[in-house]
Amino acid sequence: MFKEAKYFFIALTVTGLVVFFTSCKSKKETPARTGIKVVADEKPSAQVNEAKFTSYFIEGCAALQPQKQNLPEALRLFTECKKIAPNSAALKYELGKTYKLMGAYELAIQNAKASAEADPKNEWYQLLLIDCYVSLKQYNQSIKLRELLVKNFPGKTEFQEDLAIEYSIIGEYDKSYKIYNELEKTYGINEQITLNKIKLLKSQKKFKETEEELLRLANYNKTEPRYLAYLADFYIEQRQMDKAKEMYDKILLVDPNNPSINLALHDYYSAQGKDNEAYDCLKKAFQNPDLEVDYKIDAARYYLARAEKQSESDFYPRGIELCELLVKVHPKEARGNEVYADFLLLGGKTKEAAKYYYLAAAGETVDYRVWSQLLFTDSELKQYDSLEHHSAKAMDLFPSQAVPYFFNGVANMQLKNHKKAAQSLKDGLEFVSDNKSLMMDFYTNLGDAYNYGKEYTKSDKAFDDALKIDADNTYVLNNYAYYLSLRNESLEKAEKLSRKANELVHDNRNYMDTYGWILYQQKKYKEAEEWLARAAKMGPAKADILEHYGDVLYKLNKPDEAYSQWIQAKQAGGYSEALNNKIKLKKLND
Repeated sequence: MFKEAKYFFIALTVTGLVVFFTSCKSKKETPARTGIKVVADEKPSAQVNEAKFTSYFIEGCAALQPQKQNLPEALRLFTECKKIAPNSAALKYELGKTYKLMGAYELAIQNAKASAEADPKNEWYQLLLIDCYVSLKQYNQSIKLRELLVKNFPGKTEFQEDLAIEYSIIGEYDKSYKIYNELEKTYGINEQITLNKIKLLKSQKKFKETEEELLRLANYNKTEPRYLAYLADFYIEQRQMDKAKEMYDKILLVDPNNPSINLALHDYYSAQGKDNEAYDCLKKAFQNPDLEVDYKIDAARYYLARAEKQSESDFYPRGIELCELLVKVHPKEARGNEVYADFLLLGGKTKEAAKYYYLAAAGETVDYRVWSQLLFTDSELKQYDSLEHHSAKAMDLFPSQAVPYFFNGVANMQLKNHKKAAQSLKDGLEFVSDNKSLMMDFYTNLGDAYNYGKEYTKSDKAFDDALKIDADNTYVLNNYAYYLSLRNESLEKAEKLSRKANELVHDNRNYMDTYGWILYQQKKYKEAEEWLARAAKMGPAKADILEHYGDVLYKLNKPDEAYSQWIQAKQAGGYSEALNNKIKLKKLND
């Protein structure tokens, strides 16, 4: 309170020469008057000593400045000064400061005490010694010096305030309270002084006196809602809810749109179990653009966390409503759009969530979670153009995160950019560490991408690497086997892989089709017919299975039945040139 900025210059007086320069102290701490007298041992060298002292002193002060602080250098320079003028009070002061900054408190006190005793009227010398005592929590010593400062500088209110604070630290509450009263008599009612008094009264459980002080402050300025809020808070602490409500009503008369009061009313009603009234107050606060957006986001996240745990409660619909207000009032706030998207996703509204994740990502380039959620919603919605674009951007923003590479690979696979997909998946593998599930996904998709890109050796290696992680992964077992069968390569290995997939998962028509087709490639037509017939009859018509079944029937000299299956395959969506030729010629062209 009532702090003053001060500026000053130190005068070095040595054999008649006066040199002025700025002290090491900051503007606030600069001594008001300091005369440094250097007494040389020999008169002929007095001016030389004077010049050396001045140079060392100025350089030492410069080394103490916060911008380029070099404490060892400052100490070295001041030590050189000490050789010339060992009894200089100003030098002792700077040495005291240096030792204090270095944590050498005994030496700091020794030098600070010497400067303070040399010039008892110099407030800055006294303050340095006080600071040293306070750093060591030697409050009895620091209080004695503060009492002298108050006596010597009665007009400096900051000295009185500091003394009051230290009285309260050692439990001398009455002395502290008396100082605040004296300040109030001199300068009138002041918010900070009153709050300091209230703190003292509360610490002594003098609640009646606390209320009186708060009432005095509130009556001093009846148009200041903050003072009424202090009273309301006090009444809530004392469980005097009716009086607290009375204060809130008064505040709303003075400032009806005050968001802080609506928040306080929210807490007030919540404490009484009046959830509907509390929520109405919270909504009013959310509608006010002056309420800090951080609070709104924290409140929305609280509702989200509760909604996740209590799905049948009111937390979800109320959280959604709060988020709608949040993004309406703060449309460009990335975190607001993000938490709204989280709510929408929790409610199964993936398409709407994607929109707000995009808005959040557009305004936030450093939050990886926002981007990962955006990629997830793109993938769920099968919006592969968007997924490719957004994942490429995320790869640039977060080059060491594996997931964007994975999604970019998936998107490019769906867009038939197989080489690009393989490159993204290969690059992303570098950033997968201990997550075996994610690594499995990378290898699996990499095997698919290389296969479609006709890089078969790389495809086989990717699948082999995947099976090293999980030898029972039926997706990999089936796809790997199927790709080998299409190439009519390593059929014995393909048969083992496919048989294992069918042993692990029964009655999966796709796995059965793969096994049947491998048997077909091995010219085991009768066994192949059994598997393909079962697969063809399971579920709705599927073109590739029906075509395979037709092929094996033809090999078993059943051309009419084969032709029937090819027609059904065509009707089920089969469109390959090979299928059309089979239908056209009514025969299989190997």
